[in-house]
Amino acid sequence: MDDTISTNGNAQNVSSFKIQRRKIASPTTSSKSTSTSQNLMMQANKMKNTRINEMKKRKRDFFKRINYTHCLTLIAIPSFALIYLLYYKESILPGNEKTLYFLSFYYNFTMLLFTSGYHKYFAHNSYKIKYNWLKIVFAIFGSSLGLGSIRWWAGLHRAHHHFTDDTEKDPYSIKRGLLFSHYGWIIKSPKILKFYDDFIEQEFPQKIDEKLREERKIEKEQSEIFGLRDEFDLDDKEEEESEDNYNEHLKKLLNWQQNTYLLWFFITTIIIPGLITKYICQDTFMHGVIYPGIFRMFLCQQSILSTESICHYKKIQVTIPTQPFNDKNSSQNCSNPLISLITYGQSHQNYHHEFPHDYRCNNSILTYDPTKWFIWTLSKLGLVYELCKTPNNLVEHLKLQQQQEILNRARSQLNWGTPISKLPLITPKDFKKTISSSSNKDRIYIVIQNIIHDITPFMDQHPGGVPLLKASHGKDATKAFYGGVYGHSTAAINLLATMRIGILDNGNDEEVWKRVVKEEGDVREVAESSRNNSSQYRTAEAA
Repeated sequence: MDDTISTNGNAQNVSSFKIQRRKIASPTTSSKSTSTSQNLMMQANKMKNTRINEMKKRKRDFFKRINYTHCLTLIAIPSFALIYLLYYKESILPGNEKTLYFLSFYYNFTMLLFTSGYHKYFAHNSYKIKYNWLKIVFAIFGSSLGLGSIRWWAGLHRAHHHFTDDTEKDPYSIKRGLLFSHYGWIIKSPKILKFYDDFIEQEFPQKIDEKLREERKIEKEQSEIFGLRDEFDLDDKEEEESEDNYNEHLKKLLNWQQNTYLLWFFITTIIIPGLITKYICQDTFMHGVIYPGIFRMFLCQQSILSTESICHYKKIQVTIPTQPFNDKNSSQNCSNPLISLITYGQSHQNYHHEFPHDYRCNNSILTYDPTKWFIWTLSKLGLVYELCKTPNNLVEHLKLQQQQEILNRARSQLNWGTPISKLPLITPKDFKKTISSSSNKDRIYIVIQNIIHDITPFMDQHPGGVPLLKASHGKDATKAFYGGVYGHSTAAINLLATMRIGILDNGNDEEVWKRVVKEEGDVREVAESSRNNSSQYRTAEAA
């Protein structure tokens, strides 16, 4: 029996042991925990791979967006010149006097051909060129600055004028930082590259519309056959053909210059300066490459790039920035003479953004503007014609509008009192009740031109004393205020306006509404006119 009991006890212990073992080593539980840990590992690996792929993509995009041509012309070549000067312990300016003179001449020559050609002619159509060889000269020597082809640079410059301060569409928006607007935009391609390609194609189409030419040719032949062309029609057709030829030649020139840009850059920056320095200045070829070649190019680049960085950066007060024509964007007129020299006379960007087609940077005769003088000289030589010049009346008109905008803003910040049109009407009966009530016994109310004023806050400061004011309490003091006792100043009239509380409704309101028109009508008209102009036109020239 004891054995039985012990056997049963052992059996119970064994069975309980087996049950516990099955619970611990359950295959279902084990597989669940294993699968959970595997899922966590897989998610972690997936997140890691995603992060690695994103980093690789960013790296690829970064290197893909770098403009290697401009990195060469703006960073690599100037760095090579600097290393050469330091290694051979050369001075920053050439020791040969003739080379120094040539450096000065070549700097001004290439800058004028860039600002007059790339900027004023190709980008803004500020004048017309009579001879095609002059366009070719602009195209060749404008390349010597290393800032890109005409089509690319002028297209982006137009985009800058059209989308000023738009962080997405302005190619060198100052809102993205001073360094970006000076260097970043030109050495790194924008994200919306297709948008800019489409914009440049719209502004400077590469393809010549042969279909349109054929259609016009057929129309011309048909009209000649049927005798439909009279004298006036003939003039119109000739003008159209002349314009077509003009545009087609311009397209061919821009396409040719874009395809050969690097060749002309090499010739005008390396070959020409080196040869002239060696054979005319009696200096070494290398000094020609370094000084009138690369050093001159670097100075020209800083002059052009500064107009889109320094002249749009409001925080640099040393530039003496002003915005006499429009303060809705970042363009500044920098009045510091040093900035005018640095930017080669292009520091009046506020004027230029409002009147971009003007061949001048300012309408003042005294403004330092070598580009204006150069274009004017070309016109006197008969090489260019139809110089675009903004009328002084339009310039002054916009300047006055801007001044009025500033005045209106300042006016809106001041307390001018409640407008008369918004004052409540108070009958003479109610007015008498108000002044006779015990709660208002310490207050002084006077009526001037049917407007009720509570002058209590000012009574202790009144030069004539409180008794004089109390003598007019509840009465019409118009004659006394406007010269009967004392001729009050404009400041006193403005102060009185801040104390209006109502209009005395005695049936004689003609004078009141004359004042409403005088005080409120003019301001409303100016504000409404300003709003309409700002909504319709981006620039005064567009107006």
